[in-house]
Amino acid sequence: MVGEGLAGAGVDAVCALTTGGVLYATGAHSPAADTARTFARRPVAVVLADDPVPHLFTPYPDGAPEELPADHLHAAFAPETEAGARTMATVLLDLLGGARGRLGIDDHTMPMWLTFPAALEGVERVDAQPLLTAARLHKTPDEVECLRRSWRMNEEATRAVEALVRPGVRTSELSGAYLAELFARGATTNFLDPVFQPMPERIADGPWSTNGDIPFNLVTTDHVLYEGEVVWTDTVSGYEGYASDVVRTWVVGELDPVRAELHERWEAITAAVLAELRPGVSADVLTRVATEVNGGEKPWLDHFFLGHTLGLEGGEMQHIGSDKGQAYDEQLVLEPGMAVVIEPVTWAEGHAGWRCEELVVITEDGYERVGDYPGEPVG
Repeated sequence: MVGEGLAGAGVDAVCALTTGGVLYATGAHSPAADTARTFARRPVAVVLADDPVPHLFTPYPDGAPEELPADHLHAAFAPETEAGARTMATVLLDLLGGARGRLGIDDHTMPMWLTFPAALEGVERVDAQPLLTAARLHKTPDEVECLRRSWRMNEEATRAVEALVRPGVRTSELSGAYLAELFARGATTNFLDPVFQPMPERIADGPWSTNGDIPFNLVTTDHVLYEGEVVWTDTVSGYEGYASDVVRTWVVGELDPVRAELHERWEAITAAVLAELRPGVSADVLTRVATEVNGGEKPWLDHFFLGHTLGLEGGEMQHIGSDKGQAYDEQLVLEPGMAVVIEPVTWAEGHAGWRCEELVVITEDGYERVGDYPGEPVG
């Protein structure tokens, strides 16, 4: 599928290092328990414009598709080292037939940045992300079904863990229970450590952040839950490589009136955004509607966004309401087959905030809401 678009994109080959890029180009699976494994032992895919069969360089040969010819399955590169990057450049030159042509690369390690200019002299290196993003943006019916299964497995596991939430429970216990529930339901991958984040009631009560906004830590600890605490979850898992990105807000114990209002406002923002979802609507319409419903203030974090596309990674490259600006949002126009996660945030100093995510798939005349796990407050 990647190879079909190379000629039109004017490149002779694509070198994919990102998890989603490799999976999309080759169909190869890699074990994943957290993102650290991805960088320590990184598969690489190379797709040539004149060869419909991709080359796969992987530390996990058992994860390669059965139909991949033996002469296209190779030992892994070590692009995190200078020697490994030089070896990688030598192989790329050989595949390209010499120091010529245009090579698209979707990611670089630091050793690649330092060695490739000289090692690939004569080869024009270009960013492969636009090509891969365009190829992956529209999902086939089979891809949509994988996303449905992934999301529902994640929701079911998260809902099962919610039943365990009470004062005295450690958040690390929630992680263990979540992973057990997730794989019992047939999931094939957990992309990163499950997040069960006790949220500070005030921004200043949390860890320092560079932008002075709400902190969002990604490390679950042995913290012991207490009455009245607000917990934000964020679990990213997969089925056959397709990601789910389920977020919910839990309140430990009774729900106070302010937090009930935060939830109601989150519901109102989400409903207003969903009402706009249909082919032909641009992302800037969604951000404007969300902001209007929230009284003129944008209902998402400065370092996050109102929404993002979903596929082979928990947060794909198309973002709604990011710091890329309004012009970027104007050029992102919804089309059938796009999978989009909507994730507004409401906040009240002294009471923490509310955050949930909903997955939708854009259809010919509207959208399909995939999940059935309500974001309602259940203490």
